[in-house]
Amino acid sequence: MDITLINPPEKLRVWAGIPKAHAHGVYCFPPLGLMYIQAAIEKRSAYRVEIVDPVIDDLDYPDFEEMLKRYPLDLVGISTYTHSLPDVQMTINIVRKLSPDAVIVLGGPHCAMFPDYAAQLQGINAIVTGDGEDAFLEVVQKYDKGQDYTDVPGTWWQVDGALRKNPERKSTKDLTAYPWPDRSRTRYKDYYLPGTKQPMVTTAITSRGCPHSCPFCLTYKKQYRIRDIDDILDEMEHCVSLGITETHFIDDLFTPNSQWVLKFCDAIERRGLKFNWGYKTTIAGTTREQIRRCGETGCNKIHFGVESANNEGLDALGKHCDTDDVHRVFKWCREEGVRSVAYIMLAGPHERTLADAVNNVDEMIKLDADYAVFAVFSPYPGTESFAEGAKLGLYEADCWDRMMKDPLCGVEVPVCWEEHLNRAEILELLKIAHRKFYMRPKFVARQVLALETGAEFKRLAMGALSLVKLELLNAKSRTAPV
Repeated sequence: MDITLINPPEKLRVWAGIPKAHAHGVYCFPPLGLMYIQAAIEKRSAYRVEIVDPVIDDLDYPDFEEMLKRYPLDLVGISTYTHSLPDVQMTINIVRKLSPDAVIVLGGPHCAMFPDYAAQLQGINAIVTGDGEDAFLEVVQKYDKGQDYTDVPGTWWQVDGALRKNPERKSTKDLTAYPWPDRSRTRYKDYYLPGTKQPMVTTAITSRGCPHSCPFCLTYKKQYRIRDIDDILDEMEHCVSLGITETHFIDDLFTPNSQWVLKFCDAIERRGLKFNWGYKTTIAGTTREQIRRCGETGCNKIHFGVESANNEGLDALGKHCDTDDVHRVFKWCREEGVRSVAYIMLAGPHERTLADAVNNVDEMIKLDADYAVFAVFSPYPGTESFAEGAKLGLYEADCWDRMMKDPLCGVEVPVCWEEHLNRAEILELLKIAHRKFYMRPKFVARQVLALETGAEFKRLAMGALSLVKLELLNAKSRTAPV
């Protein structure tokens, strides 16, 4: 029996924070969640799992439907993110059209965070409410044997018009129990990331969940677990064997503490493992020794969730640091030869005028980061920020609830904070930020002088093209973030 896992197209996604026109062509991440499910099934059983990823080729829905006709659609799993719900519903509809009797199971962050809404989506049979490796494999085994698969712990089922909520499945704390993805089973050469040097790159995770509770963040916080370092590096050796010599760790937080990072670096050194890598972290808790050791063992880029370059913003966003801390960490990166990336939020609740917001950009430029990722502050559902905006009357309190129940109903959900600035001003701010940072002679010269590979030049060119696309956006464009 074959199983089909689908990463939905990105045609109807709610593009909050970063506009589609600006993001398209700059990155295309592997569908890690589906790859973990594929590995768990294929390495623990004789079943074959195929992953369908139309995002690689940016397929429209007619072409996507033709693509699906080539795959078995008896038992189907679909990756589900909250902001991608319109695309998820369209995918469900197409699968149901092509295979009316298909068993359709949803999994992913949306199902873990909003299970009651996920289970109500039209056309599905079930959702997985936590880690999918064990639960989905058990569904597959029972389905193949003709047994009742609607009683699997960690799953909810639509049965005869009623919702059956099975008991929660206890998540394993030992993540080495889950086989890591076999990238040779995917089109691994076709994925790409911005700001990387090597011809073939990938993403990976070293943990699940997040120990922090930032008021603006939509992430799964239920249980934070870290993988064994040797298991992570076994995966990296497999990547290198495929010719993938650069990895970006996309954990919500790569650095639980500086001592763990130092142990990670020591283990890389002991193995003599040669690959480039980078990760995301926070300013708070970052040490100079950590940055230095990372650089010595192949880390060439660290992404920092700065969010604001002034103390009012840092306090409002719960960052547990001040501007002196921020400047010190970016100075360390420059001195230790590790490229830095500053993530900055624009037009947040604390920025009351356009001048306030532009000043934040000017202060951020003083950090002398190698790259910047500017995103519009967006009130995500289920967050403290969303609740506050609803109290202020910036949007209807139940807008996301209605969208989650019926993703194609056309309800408008907030993608920016309009208490102080209007949509046109926010879009102009996004453009100003990118002009000020990326059109500086210092930035351009630094990038040209640092070029080492053809792949790096190509990604730099795609980044430049994305800036042109951003300039052409207007506030009424459906691909804009506002």
